Amino acid sequence: MILFACKNDAAKEKAEVKLDTTMVVEPKVDPVKYNIALVDNVKDPSCGMPVTAGIGDTAHFNNKTIGFCSKECKDFFLKDAAKNFTAVEWKK
Repeated sequence: MILFACKNDAAKEKAEVKLDTTMVVEPKVDPVKYNIALVDNVKDPSCGMPVTAGIGDTAHFNNKTIGFCSKECKDFFLKDAAKNFTAVEWKK
């Protein structure tokens, strides 16, 4: 949308208001909800937050499903997954 403002009355008469009709509105998607029963770890291996507080993302590594509090923690883990895998606290 373009709007013009000017103290000059002649300019105001020439000003046009154009609406952007090409805007696309995507429907709101509910976030995925993860069940703690589906993951094999007790705490987020990147930050230490308990998975019972909420799982924002998961990753599969070495035949295990690991829960993370956020995508950022998952991305941090995956930068060196083999090393970070040793720090995972597993369910008993």
